[in-house]
Amino acid sequence: MLSPCRVAALRFLKIRPRSIRELEVKLKDKGFAASEIVQAVEYCRQSRLLDDRAFTVAWVQYRLARPFGFQRIIRELKEKGVDQSIIAQAVGRAKEEFSEQEAACALARRRAGRLVGIDPVKRKKRVLDFLIRRGFPMEAAYKAIKDL
Repeated sequence: MLSPCRVAALRFLKIRPRSIRELEVKLKDKGFAASEIVQAVEYCRQSRLLDDRAFTVAWVQYRLARPFGFQRIIRELKEKGVDQSIIAQAVGRAKEEFSEQEAACALARRRAGRLVGIDPVKRKKRVLDFLIRRGFPMEAAYKAIKDL
């Protein structure tokens, strides 16, 4: 029979994939003892339900499909407690296949299309702010605004 901590861990992982650190925090917030958490996390790792490398690759792909810039994706993964080397490896691989500049330009055009009837200067500022919030680098955001 599974312990209540393992059941809670499996329930959290059923909702969506999580990083190891994220799961540990969730279980701690639920009031489980540290020893129970270690056992539950180890059980999930051995069952291959918990893997930071796979989680990071999936997270990067999911966020690029939205699209978000690499700066924001990296920040989110750090907040989720993923190791820096794992993040660097996944982002490095993704950068080979994904053009931030093209994504920023397409997103800028789409966003500007929603802001019809607004003063052109204000519209450009809003689109620029939107791109920066989405994690695109300043250079990519400025170039996308220039191309509008």
